[in-house]
Amino acid sequence: MSVTPVLLSSQIPSSSPVIDLAVVEVGGVPLVVCAGRDDAVWTWDPQRDLWQKRPLTYVFAHDPLAAGYPDAENELNSLAAAVSGGRVLLAAGGHEQGSALWDLESGELLRGAMYGEPYVGSIATVKGEGPQRFVTGTDAGVEVWGLSAEEPLVELPDSDIHGICTVAAAQINGRSLVVAGGSDVGVWDLARDGLLASFYPDDGSIEAVAVSQIADRPIVVAAADPGQVYVWGLSEGEGDEPICDPIVGHEGGVSALAAAMVGDRSLAVTGGADATVRIWDLAEGAGVGAPLTGHRGGVAVVRTTMLSGREVALSAGLDGVIRVWDLAALVS
Repeated sequence: MSVTPVLLSSQIPSSSPVIDLAVVEVGGVPLVVCAGRDDAVWTWDPQRDLWQKRPLTYVFAHDPLAAGYPDAENELNSLAAAVSGGRVLLAAGGHEQGSALWDLESGELLRGAMYGEPYVGSIATVKGEGPQRFVTGTDAGVEVWGLSAEEPLVELPDSDIHGICTVAAAQINGRSLVVAGGSDVGVWDLARDGLLASFYPDDGSIEAVAVSQIADRPIVVAAADPGQVYVWGLSEGEGDEPICDPIVGHEGGVSALAAAMVGDRSLAVTGGADATVRIWDLAEGAGVGAPLTGHRGGVAVVRTTMLSGREVALSAGLDGVIRVWDLAALVS
């Protein structure tokens, strides 16, 4: 199988795989923020192919219990980013520490974590109007929190999903929706009290989730460990059955997923342990084109964004290379 051309590709300047990434727009151009297994945070400017390491204040620096560990560093496995007040904010946490917030440029810790707080399985930026917020999936549930340390964490009701490892958020038809996945899938509308919907895969656990829409119909997309992609509807009166048969195509598990709208087509982009990226038409429940190849090792994360006026997908993983795929060209 031949390697599909990409718009851009770039290697992180370390020996680490890329285990998570987020994309924000700064001055009208995208900035990619990456976390690696070496616990370092890097940014990549794709237009200039410029990488920069971003030192961050240790999250427990002011905790008396940290005094005995002067060489300790942050252990970050999941991150999200947003722009607020002219600053790029980094929200991140990991398997060994709770969620915290930094000024990405200065590395200043804006909102810290304390020993004993729930560790982070996944973190995402909340989409919608009002003050900037983030959502975190932990072993204790799903929490929404803001920029100020005085603003308490708010645990979403009925969020005791076992083994939460993925969260996502999107604004669909004016509604700010949050979805979390683990043993099952939960969905919340942040303007309402209570759980909006729950869904259950036929087999395996949920590895990645996204919220999107088909025409005006809100949907949840989820990737399950055996290699299936599920699509559930969120319209009033819809049940908990998928709107189409589970979509399959990867040779092995699906480890990453993102949603995109290209024209009027609702797409999902997935990355798998088979080192490929695939595109799916969610209305048809079918693949679009051949698998996208070129990664050397499993794909750990996929994100979608705009670059030079075009909808693109970014993929990264064990080889430490970010690849940028032109979705409009690939689905035309």
